[in-house]
Parts: sequence; C-alpha cells; structure tokens
Amino acid sequence: MTPPLNGERPPAGRRPTRRRPGAHLLGGLALVATLAWLGQRQFAAPWAMGQTAGRTCTVVRIRDGDSLDLRCGGETVEVRLHCIDAPEWEQGAWAKQSLRHLRRITPRRVLLEKVDTDRFGRTVANLYATGAQPRLLNLEQVTSGQAAVYRHYCDDPRFERAEQTARAAGLGIWSRPGAQQTPWEFRHRQGR
Repeated sequence: MTPPLNGERPPAGRRPTRRRPGAHLLGGLALVATLAWLGQRQFAAPWAMGQTAGRTCTVVRIRDGDSLDLRCGGETVEVRLHCIDAPEWEQGAWAKQSLRHLRRITPRRVLLEKVDTDRFGRTVANLYATGAQPRLLNLEQVTSGQAAVYRHYCDDPRFERAEQTARAAGLGIWSRPGAQQTPWEFRHRQGR
C-alpha cells in the first residue's frame, strides 16, 4: 500500500490504491508509443489523413528537376515543386541528371496539393505519386541528391533531414562542390 501524501488520510470509505511495480513504466511506454504514432501521422500523406482534397492530374511535360506541366480536369497547370530547387539548364549535366531522375520517378497520374502561387503565376505544390506506397516526389528529389532544399520557402524538417543524408552520402549534386548545390545563388549571379 502507498502511504498517504503529507500525512493525509484517504477520504472515508476509500482505501488507498495499491500500485503495481512497473505501472509507471508501462504508462510511460504507452505514452511514448502514442506520441511516436502521432508523429508519424503528422508526416503521413495528407490525403491518407483526410486533410487535403488534392487534385488528380496527368503529367503533360516535365520541364526540369523542379517544374512540370500537368493536365488537371480540362486545365493545364504549370507547377513548381514546393521546398526544392534543382540545378538550372545553364548548369549542364547537373540539370539533365535532375530532370532524368524526376522523369524516372514520376508516374503518368499524380496528386497535386497546391501550396501557393509564385510570382510567375506557377502553382507551387507538393506532388504525390499515388498507389500502394504513396510518395512525395518533391522529397524524393532531395533524398536522391537531385535538388537542394529551398530553405527560404521551406520549413518542413523532412526536407532538411533528407538533404543532410544525401550530402553525407555524396549523392547527386552533393558528389562534387559547385554552383549546382545552390541554384538560387547561381540565378542571382546570372542576374535573374
């Protein structure tokens, strides 16, 4: 039996509760498991959680490593992938490699989740490959080292972790130092 705190007696008619050894440990483990599950749900595909009414679209053209043209219903939508920046065409082989990778991972039909509209009128969006294992294509570009995180426009920690891992492994643009690692700085130096 647990003694009453501060010498207080339990209310009349109630006996002090017995605590089983390890009860706090089991409760703590249950709390940790619940928090871990909620953390995973936070980053699950939005449509799987019923939070986003994305649009299913058909890929018309992949322009480069971070932009595409989609056909959504009867409308053509120019899309800029959210959170990422891929090498520019003037950066030669790096841009071609990023484009090839995006072509390889992008299915014909995708789910478009609009985030914003940029100053050029493009839809800034997350683009998902649907199926048994839904995939965020924006994140896959960073994970494979084919694009950098555009930190000025991104606060999603998944992208930062993915870039750190790609850098450590020397994947894609991280295999050799150069302007391909910071396309935004390359554009600035080009006067764009």
